[in-house]
Amino acid sequence: MDNIIFSSGRPQPPMPRQPKPSRSPESISLIKTFLRALPKGEEDWDDKAPRTQEQIEQLRLDLTLSKLVREGRAKMKPKALLQSFAEEHAALLRDLESQIHSFVFIALGDVAIKSDLPVREVDEMTMAYTGAQRSAVRTLRLGVRRWIKASDTLRQSWLPRADELPLRRKSFIHIMKKIPDEDIGILREMTVEGDQAVLADVKVYIPKKQLSSSSLRIPNIIHELHGGKL
Repeated sequence: MDNIIFSSGRPQPPMPRQPKPSRSPESISLIKTFLRALPKGEEDWDDKAPRTQEQIEQLRLDLTLSKLVREGRAKMKPKALLQSFAEEHAALLRDLESQIHSFVFIALGDVAIKSDLPVREVDEMTMAYTGAQRSAVRTLRLGVRRWIKASDTLRQSWLPRADELPLRRKSFIHIMKKIPDEDIGILREMTVEGDQAVLADVKVYIPKKQLSSSSLRIPNIIHELHGGKL
């Protein structure tokens, strides 16, 4: 918009087209594997809760520990907040039973580390509640970070309901951790043809039913868990 306001009105020389970055064959293969396991049609997108806007809101309340008052969560120390989430959702965290609850828990631990909670304490709590081995905990954090970037890319390009995928696709954190940050952009470069997004020989169904599920975006959940102070 600023460019339009301050334009001189004279024809401008065309901007040079930026070449597409080269993508590693391994990353393309990993992303194809991820895409092939996405829901195949409208029924697959609707085969389990949340199916309605009300159910999405209820899940958001569940993930943000809404039983605890917002002002109280804002005053909690990172370790206490992490412990409260783990205790509330212990059954869903064991063996990463619920992918979305596990992603939030791991991301919450990542934020706690950035807030100076020792890595060792976060690792031990993650191991205790998920059953993950110590050697796997760091890569779980990496996988969640990359999923956040991938979900933002999908939502902004061709899949508005991307934030539901942890609920609608089998475990994919181990694929995500292998995809370099710079290659996540492959998802943005897919071609949309009708109700499908296409990457070479892989076609992905784009659901017609448009629920608003961006409230399930992991950073949004973390922000609310902290009482809006992050």
